[in-house]
Amino acid sequence: MKLANSVLQYYKSNLESLPFDKQFHFASRLHAWSGDNDCTKLVESYRAQLLPTSTPVNELLQNIINNPPESTINAAEARAPYFAKYPELRGLMLALFRVRHLFYYYGADARRNLVDIKPYNELHTLAITLSQDEEAMRILSTYAVNYIYLVEHILYDVHSGVINLEAIYKLGDAYDVENKNQLLLLIYLYTHCIIGETNFYERSVMPARKPGYLKMIKRLETVISQHFENINLDNKLEYLVCCKILGYESNLQDLIHDECNNSLSPEGTFLIDTVNKAAQASKTSFSASEHRNVLFIMSTQPYQHLQD
Repeated sequence: MKLANSVLQYYKSNLESLPFDKQFHFASRLHAWSGDNDCTKLVESYRAQLLPTSTPVNELLQNIINNPPESTINAAEARAPYFAKYPELRGLMLALFRVRHLFYYYGADARRNLVDIKPYNELHTLAITLSQDEEAMRILSTYAVNYIYLVEHILYDVHSGVINLEAIYKLGDAYDVENKNQLLLLIYLYTHCIIGETNFYERSVMPARKPGYLKMIKRLETVISQHFENINLDNKLEYLVCCKILGYESNLQDLIHDECNNSLSPEGTFLIDTVNKAAQASKTSFSASEHRNVLFIMSTQPYQHLQD
């Protein structure tokens, strides 16, 4: 799409005005998704910021675990009791992400460093506990799924059976899809399973697991179609990205991209979220819109790992 290319060029031209975490998110996603040459060079240039030579790796990871940065969390009130129940979850998830980035982007293996701080059996036990806590899985959604996939399927790759796609699919039965927050959490639960399967866009979906993910995406197609106006644009675009990953032709693609065409910010060439009834009014700045816009760009490009 012409608009997506304009958004891409606008972000590239103005990327240095964003906080570092937004710069890295944007560049790393497009590096993995399409092999964008500019973004690949940017990711290479970020090594020193992700792995500063002045800080021992154990100290770096311990600080991430102990002091996870503040962030805007969707459905924060509903999730608060579960973050309290699993107080280490967010810090450990962010430390796992850092270890992942170091390993897959820079060939720096810090997996043992993390295990020195948090033994693998404890990481694994938390993954099991989360997977068996159905209410926590449903409400924590993205956070629980990201953690489990990072431990079980990406970094330590033990395939111990904690990721049970049928069980995760059945969690969808308990959401009240008339509630905007629960609708959001359902979409993120399923989409982050698919994204986690690909190691955040680094590989294709394993053929044996693809039917389970297609089942999820088809359920989302029905739910999104029925509740289109009550779903924010980020949610819809993440769904389209997952369709691309699976090679699934969604009958909602044109409708979602039409909404994108009507969502241009008056402050620059990037999308904001104002058309639907779940619009994220607090995320209309150039920086706060990065997640939405990189998903939009990805949703218009072929997934380079589709046939790996």
